[in-house]
Amino acid sequence: MKRVYSITLLLILLGGCGSRKQDDITLWHVMGGPLGQTLDSLITDFGREHPGQPVKGVSMGSYTALSQKLMASVAAGNQPAMSQSYEAWTTQLLEKGAIRPFGDFIQPGQKADSLLLEDIYPVMREECSRDGRLVSLPFNKSVPIYYYNKDLFVKAGMDPEKFPETWAQFITAAQKLTLDKDGNGVPEQWGTAFPGGASWMFQCLLLQNGGDIFGPDSQIAAFDSPQGIEALQYLVDLLYKHKVAYLTTGFEHQNDFLSGRVAMIQSSSASLAYMSQQKIPFKLGIAALPGNKRKAVVLSGTNVIMFRQPEQKVMERCWDFMYWFLSPAQTARWSANTSYLPVRRSAIKEPVLRKKFAQYPGMEQAFQQLEYAYPEPRQVAWFLGRSIMEEEGLQPALKGVMTPAQALHHAAKRVNQQSGVNSYSPWLNWAVLSFILIIVIVLISLKLRMLKQK
Repeated sequence: MKRVYSITLLLILLGGCGSRKQDDITLWHVMGGPLGQTLDSLITDFGREHPGQPVKGVSMGSYTALSQKLMASVAAGNQPAMSQSYEAWTTQLLEKGAIRPFGDFIQPGQKADSLLLEDIYPVMREECSRDGRLVSLPFNKSVPIYYYNKDLFVKAGMDPEKFPETWAQFITAAQKLTLDKDGNGVPEQWGTAFPGGASWMFQCLLLQNGGDIFGPDSQIAAFDSPQGIEALQYLVDLLYKHKVAYLTTGFEHQNDFLSGRVAMIQSSSASLAYMSQQKIPFKLGIAALPGNKRKAVVLSGTNVIMFRQPEQKVMERCWDFMYWFLSPAQTARWSANTSYLPVRRSAIKEPVLRKKFAQYPGMEQAFQQLEYAYPEPRQVAWFLGRSIMEEEGLQPALKGVMTPAQALHHAAKRVNQQSGVNSYSPWLNWAVLSFILIIVIVLISLKLRMLKQK
């Protein structure tokens, strides 16, 4: 009875908090440092150019805090007007009916609206859509790129303008760049380094090797395929077979790169916004990721969603802001100052981005990975699935505790369990359905026979 009373009281309290009128047009986000400063300046400029009800940015500090507060705010009915959101979150919130799709505000006959849709990179448009309807809008999108030390390339007798284009070439380059000068078995200079939870790196390798994270149109994890096992084995071999890499935590690999201890690191395009705040003591190289069976990268970052509000004018104001934010001039400015990707193809021609590309040779080519990029999974299962894959699949293999096959099979099984499916559910479901069909046929046959006897 106490439990029933507590639940009833909670429902009453939540009901009393529901449908609160949204007076402020708030945008919940997690941008900090130079990224947050750029966002604040854009919001300020929008308010100056569009007098009226202003947009207010509210930082939640971290994605974990943002996700928790979003789900709690929706339950209490006091959600913000807009928020950053990973697509797995968007899928979950869409199922709750909490989101107002931005596509509702696009007029098919309006030339400007048509140009907006056509100009957004296809991979971003695909990620933000459900059944052909634009639900969210791209925001802080990034692709992984390689940063490398051109000076160390020259010392190793390598062409500093030619970064490895295949996995095999990368291994060869890393071997040349790994130096154990005193012969004690511990290199003073390493070819590369990466974090122990290299989820984004593994996803890209998996796709480059012809695999996928989930099965087609399915909630079933597929990253434990032969392609996935081979991709993870490639990382394990960098560590233990070729001995050209070591594991780090957090942004340690980035710091070691800046100090000259590591020659090549993979990181987000947005990492340049932080690295450029320091004086880099060598010629910085920027390049696209090497490929294997195909070229592929996984698009990362969040999009912006709009929540349903009692006031139509609030939602219209949200659309006005995002429409302005995605204009070629503003998305180019956002990209130039943060090193996130421009959302629209036409933004590449904007002077502010041309200046950025001239300052950092190789960045434009790295951005062109958008042409063969894949969106992150948007299945609800990926909400927790990514951390499961990282903690129970990648880390045990990279630390040598389990083989890549053992680790990935275990992680895939765990992802499927938390999403409510079985690792072998396609075959299991078919067997169950076949069995049920046979039973139904037998029962119908018996019923017909009984009717004939009567």
